[in-house]
Amino acid sequence: MQNYTLKHIYQQLLPDLLQFLSIQKILKNYLVKITIFLLVLLFSSCTDKNNLSISAEKGIIDLSDEIIESEDIIVLEGEWQFFWDKWVLPKQIEYLVELDSFQYVSVPKAWNNYKNIETGENFPSQGAATYRIKVKLPKNLRKGIAIKIPKIWTANKVFINQKLVYEAGKMTTHAKDAEDVFLGNLIMLEENNSELDIVVQVANPNFFIGGILENFEIGKYKILLQAKDVKQTWSGIWLGLLFFIAIYHFVLFGFRPKQKSTLYFGLLTLFLGVIHLIFADHYFYEYLHLHTKFNSRIQFRLYYGSYFLLFPTAILYLKSLYPKESKRFMFPVSASLAVLGVLLLCLPTYIFLGFIQPLQVIQMIIAIIFGLTILGTAMYRKRDETLWQSLGVAFWLLTGIHDGLNTVGISLTEYFDLIQFGFGAFILLQMGIIAKRFSRAFKRVEDLTINLEHKVTERTLEVNERNTELQQQSHVLEQKNQHITDSIRYAARIQQSILGDKDSLQNLFKNSFVLFKPRDIVSGDFYWFTEIVINENKHTIIVCSDCTGHGVPGAFMTVMGNDLLTEIVINKKITRPNEILKLLDEKIEATFRNQNTRDGMDMAIINYCHSTRTLDFAGAKNPLYLVEHGTIQEVKGSKHAIGGGKSKYHKRKTRKDKDFETSRFIIPTQTTLYMATDGFQDQFGKGKNKDTELLEVRKFMKKRFRELLLEVSKLPISEQETTLNQILEEWKQTEKQTDDILVMGIYIE
Repeated sequence: MQNYTLKHIYQQLLPDLLQFLSIQKILKNYLVKITIFLLVLLFSSCTDKNNLSISAEKGIIDLSDEIIESEDIIVLEGEWQFFWDKWVLPKQIEYLVELDSFQYVSVPKAWNNYKNIETGENFPSQGAATYRIKVKLPKNLRKGIAIKIPKIWTANKVFINQKLVYEAGKMTTHAKDAEDVFLGNLIMLEENNSELDIVVQVANPNFFIGGILENFEIGKYKILLQAKDVKQTWSGIWLGLLFFIAIYHFVLFGFRPKQKSTLYFGLLTLFLGVIHLIFADHYFYEYLHLHTKFNSRIQFRLYYGSYFLLFPTAILYLKSLYPKESKRFMFPVSASLAVLGVLLLCLPTYIFLGFIQPLQVIQMIIAIIFGLTILGTAMYRKRDETLWQSLGVAFWLLTGIHDGLNTVGISLTEYFDLIQFGFGAFILLQMGIIAKRFSRAFKRVEDLTINLEHKVTERTLEVNERNTELQQQSHVLEQKNQHITDSIRYAARIQQSILGDKDSLQNLFKNSFVLFKPRDIVSGDFYWFTEIVINENKHTIIVCSDCTGHGVPGAFMTVMGNDLLTEIVINKKITRPNEILKLLDEKIEATFRNQNTRDGMDMAIINYCHSTRTLDFAGAKNPLYLVEHGTIQEVKGSKHAIGGGKSKYHKRKTRKDKDFETSRFIIPTQTTLYMATDGFQDQFGKGKNKDTELLEVRKFMKKRFRELLLEVSKLPISEQETTLNQILEEWKQTEKQTDDILVMGIYIE
């Protein structure tokens, strides 16, 4: 009997396969043919070739009158006698048959799918049973034959014509004593057997599925051995391919660590390779069992550990391909289930096997929902390669549903554990996707390289022509720049001498600091303070000001502000903060009355009486911060600026509309005062985005600055300036300073 083999299909698909490898026409012409190729490749190991399927009836396959070709393989499927909850010896089996103490069941199939004819309920997963079938052989197939014994879950004995021919595992009904072996065998039979009476005893004390799940086969020893070799060869090729793909993508990740999809894809194939390594039909699997101490306890843990890790890795892989379509909670949820599964594997085998099945189903359902959500959103948004991603997930989904139904007793096919093939199809499709992405990236690089070479050729002549001119101009510019820089540095020394030493504030308040950082050598921010006696009470007046602009223009404004404050406060003895602001506003407006300019300044002024601990504050757009008993209070100033620099008034408004109000406080002990310009809070730096958790350039902002002041107020005042400066530099990183920065702090005991 000749069937349609894999070789014939390859011959038809080979020309199309060569075009497939170019990746350029994947989505246009070859979807159906490639799908067929993948299905044939992946399921070829499950397809029986040259098999003679004659179903047993009432426990008998009668081929005595048939003529069977020597290449044919007899599959022992159909109705077998089934004795539940007992291991029947071959000598006793006829006695039980006479008592009608059995029922006929379909083989291969898990016994938890059978209904007990006495109770009408399904048999439980764990237990013991005996199977029996008689095969009457054809006359031309009685010499040189063998029987292929499949993997039987979990321990078994096989008798043929009342003789024990094979034994695997430990026959017990106690889960603690179980020694499971998932290994079949090929047994030569004695010559001149006209009939085979096959009795199979099965024990399953701990697993969630039991019985004969694969076919027994009878045929010429050479044919069965050849079929076994072909199957194991394909399985070995698939195993080697998986590990090769994993190593290849790990190497790719090593060269391009930012391309996380290659790492996750490599892990996917590695986990699938481990699953295939310890449970599939290949020579290495047999060697592990026959020549090493590889036992079922290690086997279960490697299998299920890799299985649980597959799903969160698949979510990470999809997330790396479609970050905008992925939700932040998806990986933590799938990873938590995987961690739970791995922790369960630390329990004894007979305990954790009871939790595996529901956890598998839950994890599979959640992962499939997450995967379909990501891909569905990506398809809706027309992302690249979503069609192939969806096809891969469809293979995974269908095989997962098949295996999930099989474990709960709903058998769609005679095969079990097809999800590895679903993953295989998924992985092969992902290889095409990743290859296409790399190809597209390389093509962009090639295009850019060609364009750059062309542009470089064009620009080289221009650069050569201008190079000499630029070199001459460079020397002149360096000299001018050095001259300007020297002049500005000298201006900075003049400005500093006018403003005074910032450390001299400690002569008025022992516990104080001034953080002063000009943006362009000279500053548009300035501080001013003095001590004055009023009615025998010592008062300290402190000003924190931000002038329009920065650099040299701002510095000129600071000189003007410094002189006007000296005239108003020291010469005219005006000490109320609101009156100082009002008079300062009038003088600056008068100075620039005939000029088309909006120069001015924002300012905060305090007047502190040491004997009464009274503080008067007035502000022109700038606030005052009070920190006491672990809380911070912001005292806002007027919404008007001094002069016209930052005022938002309509021209019809007069100076009478610009009111500066004074706020008075009684300062309790252990209070910290802060005044600052807007330079710190407007500084650009790199902070994390709440949604993507990626660094992005943005302002420090007023709210964060206020929280920072509250935090540093817990430190000694001597350390606060250094801490604020350190935090500012860490925030700024490679960003340039945006504005002049001035922060003043005073601790009142």
